[in-house]
Amino acid sequence: MTTEAFDYYIPVRKSEIVSAILHHDALSDADRPELASVIRWLALLFHMEFFATSEHIKELYVGLNPDQKGSHPLETSKAQRRVFLEELDTVLIAANFRPLTNDEVEDADSKEGRLRSEIKVKTGVFSRVQFYARGLREVETEVDKWFGLKSRTVMIPTFDHVVFAMIPGLNASKKDVKRAGLRQGAAYLQLFRSIPLADLKALYPNARAQVSWVKKALIATSTIITGVPLLMKIIPALSVLLLVLAAFLGISGKVEEDSLKKAIASGTILAAFIGLGLRQWVSYDRHSLRQHKLLSDHAHSNKLNTNAGCFDYLIAASEDAEVKETFLAYALLYLHGEPMEMEALDTLVEDWFKARFDRIIDFEIDDAIAKLERLSLVFREGNTYRAVPLEKAVENCADNWRLLSSNIARGGIEEDKLEFFQN
Repeated sequence: MTTEAFDYYIPVRKSEIVSAILHHDALSDADRPELASVIRWLALLFHMEFFATSEHIKELYVGLNPDQKGSHPLETSKAQRRVFLEELDTVLIAANFRPLTNDEVEDADSKEGRLRSEIKVKTGVFSRVQFYARGLREVETEVDKWFGLKSRTVMIPTFDHVVFAMIPGLNASKKDVKRAGLRQGAAYLQLFRSIPLADLKALYPNARAQVSWVKKALIATSTIITGVPLLMKIIPALSVLLLVLAAFLGISGKVEEDSLKKAIASGTILAAFIGLGLRQWVSYDRHSLRQHKLLSDHAHSNKLNTNAGCFDYLIAASEDAEVKETFLAYALLYLHGEPMEMEALDTLVEDWFKARFDRIIDFEIDDAIAKLERLSLVFREGNTYRAVPLEKAVENCADNWRLLSSNIARGGIEEDKLEFFQN
């Protein structure tokens, strides 16, 4: 089943794409080893580029990491948080994640998701929150119906991956921050897989699931039906209970046997009414706890990593995305054999991908061509582009490797740029 592309994410493994290209009908047996060499060189080049990025963003995160020793608030500056979030934004966009706007997150509540309860969140706890997502598609999912007695199959818009970045505010209520299990001033990162569009708010650490109004109405109705008859019996019996109590306390009168029996009966009725109230409260609390458990299980069962542990995955995803885009553009342009305009190459890649993998993608041709030009793997002829011959492409990749590795070895991390000052 195909769905309209949400972003530039290519939802197929690099090895599958490479295998499909290397078995392309237009590729000769003689050219296959050299084209395979090009993909290996591209993987090395982008790995080297993102090595420097990985080192840089990890250093930026040291002061913002909530997992460092102690529980005191982290006195981080606005500049430190801003620079880290800008670098994170760059890495995620390279990995084909798209930042979601506040309107998109709020509008998602109207969609159908796996969770069947309303989610409430105290967003004032955070000074900054940002969702990033990629790979939106329709997923066939079974959801409960008639309080779990039946189920039905629905198509739910679901993201392949979601990254949730959040920073608790230094001025937020300490009680709210502690209740959410957060640390003020720290930057939290959470990486999830297979998250329905409608369930984004469930990823907040302080999300609370609300008992549905239907269940509230059922509990209230059963309480009224059972409680009203008891209440009608309690009201006239209270006077007898009070008289007996006064006699026992020596305030007035004596306790007759008949009055004592009535008092015991009244006490039993009162105890039954209190027991009914406690039972209904426990029933409500049980429904509430069940919703919270579903909420917790939903979030944690789909969580891939948190905080500093996210970086290796995200950097690898960025490398993978860059390699796939560059290789697809170069290989299909080379196999076409003739110069092509950018828009025509974009269409060629998308059509080939749909025919080969039955998936619709929105190929980022501008970025792919820019990378190919930077690596000297294509050259321009007016408004068209021609792929560099394979032998020359391998040679250019080797030259780029020597230049890039030398520059990174000499430059390293620019430590002077990691110093921040309070605003």
